[in-house]
Amino acid sequence: MWQQIPEDTARAALRRLFAVYLAISGNALLFPHRPAAWGLLAFLHGIGVLILLQVNPFREVCGSLTRRWPRVASVVADWYALAIMPFLYSELAILNATVHQGRYFDGWIQGWELRLFGGQPSRELARAFPNPILSELLHFFYLSYYLIIFGPPLYLYLRRRIRDHQRVVFTLMLAFFGHYLFFVYLPVQGPRYLFPPPVGALAQGPMYRLAHALLEAGSSQGSAFPSSHVGVTVAQTAMAFLVWRRVAPALAVASAGLAVGAVYGGFHYATDVLCGLVLGLALFAGAPRVASWLGKKAQD
Repeated sequence: MWQQIPEDTARAALRRLFAVYLAISGNALLFPHRPAAWGLLAFLHGIGVLILLQVNPFREVCGSLTRRWPRVASVVADWYALAIMPFLYSELAILNATVHQGRYFDGWIQGWELRLFGGQPSRELARAFPNPILSELLHFFYLSYYLIIFGPPLYLYLRRRIRDHQRVVFTLMLAFFGHYLFFVYLPVQGPRYLFPPPVGALAQGPMYRLAHALLEAGSSQGSAFPSSHVGVTVAQTAMAFLVWRRVAPALAVASAGLAVGAVYGGFHYATDVLCGLVLGLALFAGAPRVASWLGKKAQD
């Protein structure tokens, strides 16, 4: 089905997917616990929807800019989605607090942990295997998330495999948005906020320190369930078996290590990881149909 979607249609499908996410996530600002800056956020979401759907006068402005700077417009069209993701991630804590006024659903997930595993693996795994080498390896895999996300799209783009690049980016965005909506409307903090991290010799490793420093600097509270680290990398790895098979096995190993490392490091509940795995595979499988449907809607 991917092969039947032209480049312009694929770009239109991505724009509509982005617009749908902005509209649904922006609805959180209708809840009564709005932040002081809710008007600005609502404005940005609304303007984003209008631009992405190419409602006039934005359609004419974008068309004029494209005709004037076609190369720049082409690069922007292929990369804006990935470039904006950090900003969308940063607003998740604001949106879920608006909906739930600081309530999180960790109690539900911890109950599932007890029923499924008989305990709390996010607290117990590192204690059971307190090996510094193992810890460093698993924290390295956890950090490989960024390379897994951005490496394949960049490689495909530099190789001028634009159609494959579009397939990968659309699947990534569908996976991101699917997880982000959980973070807005069913926020879970995760064990990192509630349990003490692994300590002792494990805490002295450079990979350990880097992973924790990055999370302290940029983690968005309430974004634990399902694990987007796992779901997005699983979707990306599955796409790699379609478009970059030579490197796909390495991505599969890194994704598996990342999933274990997410629990070992106390970043995610094991339930987060399992549900992220299922959701990531489901969104990967559904991406071609969603892209085809949104592309047809854009042409109607």
